[in-house]
Amino acid sequence: MVNYTGNKTIASEILNKKGMVSNIERYAINDGFGLRTTVFLKGCPLRCKWCSNPETQKFNCEMVFFEDQCIGCGECVKLCRYGALDNGLKADRSICDKCYLREDAFSCTLKCYPQCRKIDGQEMTVKEVFDVVKRDIQFYHLSGGGVTISGGEPLAQPEFTLNLLQTFKQNYINTAIETCGYAREDDYEAIAPYLDMAFMDLKSADTVKHEEWTGASNASILNNIIVMDELSKEYGFDFIIRTPVIPGFNDSAHEIQSIGKFVTENCKNYKGMELLPYHKLGRGKYISLGRIYELEGLKAPSDEQMNELHKILINMGINLYQF
Repeated sequence: MVNYTGNKTIASEILNKKGMVSNIERYAINDGFGLRTTVFLKGCPLRCKWCSNPETQKFNCEMVFFEDQCIGCGECVKLCRYGALDNGLKADRSICDKCYLREDAFSCTLKCYPQCRKIDGQEMTVKEVFDVVKRDIQFYHLSGGGVTISGGEPLAQPEFTLNLLQTFKQNYINTAIETCGYAREDDYEAIAPYLDMAFMDLKSADTVKHEEWTGASNASILNNIIVMDELSKEYGFDFIIRTPVIPGFNDSAHEIQSIGKFVTENCKNYKGMELLPYHKLGRGKYISLGRIYELEGLKAPSDEQMNELHKILINMGINLYQF
């Protein structure tokens, strides 16, 4: 089904390009228009305190353990040769975190029948990802949906992301990307011709606060938002700016006004913005990775608060979307 019209050698190189995939979620409805398949790639340069996909932050495979699903059979303890489970089912993460480097990596997962202990992350070729995606082509066409590449940060694997987008577009599949904005300008320019939609985060217009909560400056992100706004006009893709609303970080009227001010003063071609209310759906993932969730005491913003923040942007002439 793959429809390359160019040089066969180049086509083969594209199909065989490998990348690290965390998960492929079929029938997604919140990552763009219509029914979609979302491809979550591993690796991200940011460390947002509220990240709901912590399993996608590192580039390598990781062992996750969902204790509430464990039946206590002890097979994992028998199979681990490196002493990570010597004290029972609780893993020594200083050992587990290096297991991906070993020849028989994550042997503890081989006989975990309830699959409470498993590997997150798989090296896949573009063709292998496409073989999953193409199963639902008829649903994409009927619903106006397609494929969304997410993460992590897709452009932390720029060649793989580019090759995926090229493959999807050459097979008439609608494409979207979800990006934190922290990537090379050249990489955004490279993928722009193959996009139908792009979501880019603008978490804060405050450089100091952004670095405190995400681990990196927002300088390149602000620049890339302007770049993508211009590219959206050149290539005709829909560009939507997203802001996750995090209590104590950017949920004040002042913060949202600052974000809206940057957008209205610097962007002319974007379709609109989306405010994403904070949630704790990723909390269990931190536990499964043996990590501490730093924002345990945070509460989600109320509907009333979100409505007030929406009004601020509407009054600034910004179109709002909700997916």
